[in-house]
Amino acid sequence: MKKDIKITYLKKAVKFLDKNKNIIKESDVDTLMISAIKKTVFSENINLDIKALKGSLLGKSRVRKGKVRIIFEILVDEVIIESIVEDINFRGNIY
Repeated sequence: MKKDIKITYLKKAVKFLDKNKNIIKESDVDTLMISAIKKTVFSENINLDIKALKGSLLGKSRVRKGKVRIIFEILVDEVIIESIVEDINFRGNIY
């Protein structure tokens, strides 16, 4: 059965992308989220730095792209896999 992938950006993430278009583009984040889904849900062997978060961010993960960190959560349904991009920011400001 084929599953659809949906990527949702929260307001904080969109605001960061709008301000920092020269550093990271939405298409880059989309590609990273698709790779993260393939790695976590389908267990594909992809070289991507994903880490499960602890504390107040328990249940969420982060992916690293240079100095930028992307915090996201993956929700798996029978038909749709949804990746919710909660926040995008630089390393020192995101946690």
